Amino acid sequence: MRIIAGASVLWAWLILLPGSEGGIWSKPAVRGQHHIREHHIPQIIHQSWKDENVPQGFKPWQDSWKKNHPGWEYRLWTDVDNRKLVLDHYPWFLDTYDALPKPIMKADSVRYLYMYHVGGVYADLDFESIRSLEDVLAGRQVVLAEMTEEEWDQKIPNAWLASTKGHPFWLYCIQQIIKAAGSCAATNTDRWDWLEATTGPVMLFHAVEAYKKVKGLSGLTILPPGVIYPIDWRRTVWGPKDGPGDEFSICNPPHPIFNEDQCKARFPQAYAITYWTHTW
Repeated sequence: MRIIAGASVLWAWLILLPGSEGGIWSKPAVRGQHHIREHHIPQIIHQSWKDENVPQGFKPWQDSWKKNHPGWEYRLWTDVDNRKLVLDHYPWFLDTYDALPKPIMKADSVRYLYMYHVGGVYADLDFESIRSLEDVLAGRQVVLAEMTEEEWDQKIPNAWLASTKGHPFWLYCIQQIIKAAGSCAATNTDRWDWLEATTGPVMLFHAVEAYKKVKGLSGLTILPPGVIYPIDWRRTVWGPKDGPGDEFSICNPPHPIFNEDQCKARFPQAYAITYWTHTW
């Protein structure tokens, strides 16, 4: 068992969250399993792939995180690593994890556990680092980022996350996944909107809204559009909006005139950029 101060505060906070019924705390294994809360974001980069054979097209972007963060630890998690993390440390989540019908849902859910269990920065493999994140993360606890200013339940993607170790926000996310996954049998699990509402950015958006109702913005930073997500994925999926030189052309890997340098030049204030390859 892991020991932490403030477990009773975590329990009380989860009870107060809208829609929280203490589901994951109803089992003795969870009530007794505590975690050390840290107050700085560790210098660790997390990424994941199904195995250690990362596709060649991702490797330059993967290496960009190491280049711009010298001295930081780098962890590539595989499917085997992910399940072992759940099995060894969060067995109360294992049944739900194993029952998730799509690999992307497992990949979504376990990244929240990276944040809780270890802390640091998570980035999808189609994310390129442009500059060090140190000044963005300094003094902060949970850091997320917006893709758009629109009021939209996908405005906070889960492709990039940063956090201190042991922050209770991530356990609330896991609790919401457990509750939503119970509807698998009665839902068309091939629908992308259901997937995203269960483990992905829609779930994350509603978790943030619930957190804000109880805690305000205490401990939670939402970076504005352009800092981490300079490209709205709708611009690369649904076609050009500004003519042949817009993001659809130069920032979209499948497009014949995709050009990383030209793409990045459009966003000089960005710390990172994702090319939204949608490999899932």
